[in-house]
Amino acid sequence: MSTTKQTKLRKILFNRRNWLAFASVLFLIGLAGGLNILINGEHVIGTSNKVPWGGLIAFYIYFVGASAGLALVASLGSVFSFNRYEVIGKRSLLAGIALLIMGFFVLAFELGRPLNMIYLFVSPNISSAIFWMGLIYGLLLLLLIVEFYLIVIKQTYKYAAILGLIVIIVDVAAHSNLGSVFGNVVARPFWHGPFIPIYLIFLAILLGLGVLAVMFYIINKLDYSKDKFVFQNEHIVTGLGKLMALFIVIAIFFAGWNIYTNFYGQSYGQYEAIMALLTGPLSFNFWVFELLMMLLIPLVLLIWKKFDPKWVSIAGLLTVIGNLFARINIVLAGQIVPHEYIFGSKTGYVDPYVALTGYNKVYVSLSEWALLIGAIGGAILIYLIGERLFHLDMDNSKTADNKITHEKLKAVFTKIFSKKKKANA
Repeated sequence: MSTTKQTKLRKILFNRRNWLAFASVLFLIGLAGGLNILINGEHVIGTSNKVPWGGLIAFYIYFVGASAGLALVASLGSVFSFNRYEVIGKRSLLAGIALLIMGFFVLAFELGRPLNMIYLFVSPNISSAIFWMGLIYGLLLLLLIVEFYLIVIKQTYKYAAILGLIVIIVDVAAHSNLGSVFGNVVARPFWHGPFIPIYLIFLAILLGLGVLAVMFYIINKLDYSKDKFVFQNEHIVTGLGKLMALFIVIAIFFAGWNIYTNFYGQSYGQYEAIMALLTGPLSFNFWVFELLMMLLIPLVLLIWKKFDPKWVSIAGLLTVIGNLFARINIVLAGQIVPHEYIFGSKTGYVDPYVALTGYNKVYVSLSEWALLIGAIGGAILIYLIGERLFHLDMDNSKTADNKITHEKLKAVFTKIFSKKKKANA
C-alpha cells in the first residue's frame, strides 16, 4: 500500500466524527433487532422450552464482564497507587459505566418486556441468585457513577479511593454472584459447581484488559488527549499487554483443568457437554474463537512482538472477540444436553440406560446479533459523548470551555429547579 493511501486510511480510522457516525449506525441496527424481538418474541431468538437461555444472556454476561474488568483494572491506579495506571482511570470508569448500561439494555430485551426488570425489586426473592445479581449490579452502576463524579467533577481523590475499594468488593461480589446463577443450577451439570463463578472473574479481567488495550491505542492515535501514555519509558498499552499475557495463562490453566475433569470423570451431562465443545456442534466456536482467538494467538503475538503497543492492541481485539464466544459456549454448552438423557425420561433420576440420541438445537439468531451490534454502538456513543462533556485528561486544569465542571453542573441544576419552583408558585 502506498504512503498516500496509508495516510488516507489513518485519517478515516482515527477520526472522531467517523467513530460517532459508525457508532450511531451500529446502535440503529441494534434498535431494529430489539424492536423485532419485542414484536415477535421468542420466535426470532434462539431459545425454546428446552433451551431457555440464548445469545442475549451470553451478551449480557459479556457486557457486564467487560465493565467489571474495566473497573478492576482502573482501581490499580486510584486504589492501589500503581502510578503507571493512573492515566487510564477516568476513561476506564466511563467505559465501564457505558458497558454496564448496555448490559442492562441487552437484558431488558431478553426479558421480552423491559418493564419486567422493575418486578425484581417490587417483589424480591432473596433466596434467588438472579435477584441478587440485579441488585448488586444496580448498586455497582450507582457506585461507578458516584466514583466517576468524585474523580472527574468533584476531584476529591481521597474519598474516590475509598469508594474505589468498595467498588472492587462489590465488583467481585457481583461477578461471582453472576457465576453462581449458573453454578447453582443442579439440573445443568456442565454449569453446576464452583468453577464457573471463578472462571468468569478471570475472563472479565482478561476482557477488560483487551478492551483497554484497543481503546488506548486508538485514543493515542486520535491525538486529542493531552496525556502522555508513557511511564518510565514504557507505553501504557505495553503494560496492559503484560497483564493480558498473565491472565491468558491463568485462563488456559482453568480451561485446561475444566476440560480434563469433565472428560476424565465422564459424569452424565458434563461429559456430553464437553464433547459438544471438543467434537460436537460447538466445536468450531471452541477451537477457533475461544482457544485460538482468545488465548493462543494473542499470547503468541504478545511474546513474539515483545509487547509492542500496535500488536498488543491487535491481540486485545482478538481477545475481546474470542471472549464473546467463550461466553456463548458457556451458556449454550450448559443446555445442549437434553434433560431426558441426564435424568431419564421415566424415573426422574439418572438412568444409565437412556441413550443420547441427539443434542438440543442451540444457536444465536440474527436479531440477537443485531442487538449485540447495537449495544456495542451504544457503548461507544456513551463513551464519546462522555469524552466530549467531561475533562478526562490527567491535567486537572479547567481550561476547556466545553468541559463540564462541578460549578457548571450546580448552576444548571439550580436553574432547572428554580424554574420549577416559579412554575409551581
